[in-house]
Amino acid sequence: MKVKEICDYSGSTLLGMNGGMVESPDSKRIIYARKADLTKSETEIWICDRDFENHRKVYDVHCGNHNGPSATFITNSLIVFRDVEFEGVAGKVPSICVFRILDVDTGEVKYKIRGKESHCAENGKYPFSISTEYLDKNPDYPEINSCGIYILDVESGKITLVATEEDILNMVREHGLTPNEHTASVSHVQLNPSATAVMMRLGVKDCPVFGALGCIDLDTKKTHMIADKPVHQLWFDDDTYMATRQFNQGRHIEMGTSYIARFSKDGEELEVLGGISNHMDGSFDRKYFAGDRCYPDFAPNVYLYKRGDKNPIATFEISQDEYTTWKLQVHPNPSFSRDGKRLYFNKQCKCYKGTYRTVAVFADISEII
Repeated sequence: MKVKEICDYSGSTLLGMNGGMVESPDSKRIIYARKADLTKSETEIWICDRDFENHRKVYDVHCGNHNGPSATFITNSLIVFRDVEFEGVAGKVPSICVFRILDVDTGEVKYKIRGKESHCAENGKYPFSISTEYLDKNPDYPEINSCGIYILDVESGKITLVATEEDILNMVREHGLTPNEHTASVSHVQLNPSATAVMMRLGVKDCPVFGALGCIDLDTKKTHMIADKPVHQLWFDDDTYMATRQFNQGRHIEMGTSYIARFSKDGEELEVLGGISNHMDGSFDRKYFAGDRCYPDFAPNVYLYKRGDKNPIATFEISQDEYTTWKLQVHPNPSFSRDGKRLYFNKQCKCYKGTYRTVAVFADISEII
């Protein structure tokens, strides 16, 4: 199937994490990033209308290519994105990651927090995590005073600690796993749709390849754990996950045996959702799923699946360029539009005269779903 670029730009354009909110809740706007040179950190956050008119830059940031600046909509006017603050020359002096929440209508930065960003907000609540390197780095927010998982209410500004470092370590031990030195430094924090449970990726000694997936019920404090978790997990609904099941044969992770499935919070596989995948997403009605073939030695094509069928109903071919995929860390990261009629993803281009480039694209899938 044919795809169209989101904008006409000579450099590279990037979308954020798989399953991110490329479109605003009212589906009127799109968010993406522009990067003149994939080998450098300078990046621009842009928005445009859904018909790809009225493109405008809203912020300048520094970031890598892996998930770009993780830019995503929270409300129709609020966006969140990652940045890197440097104490000296960008790219020369190490500094610290920060996420900002910006009102694109007024240009006001509503919140600036040094910490790890998450995939998206749910019901106006944005989760994030704090590890050791961020302690004492948020003087404007004295409530951020320990490691753990926090939730920011973007309307009221209230910040709540919902899981302490000790809570996270105890959860791991209670489920028979052994923490390592990075266990409390969780990542990919995500709230379920009703914002009543939070999941997170954990590093543990027992699972050196895939890691573990933890979940805490915010009301009951009941915990769940999946060892050697499926990857690039997202919430399917309030109580289950959707993710890619992969198999490691010691030397490598297999491409051909991977597939998209739905899982309970304790790791039981409930149903097959689609076929070959790495980064994945599901349409909002959960009738269709998309995954990329982002594996070494393969072109990172994107596949569209009808729920329950491992055979794709559409294939979106992408040029194979190992350097762009793995050294520059550009991954397709498919995401559905809110109405399910579009599929957005990053499409890397073939290297031309030593220049590496990728473009944010979309496919109109309304006629095949």
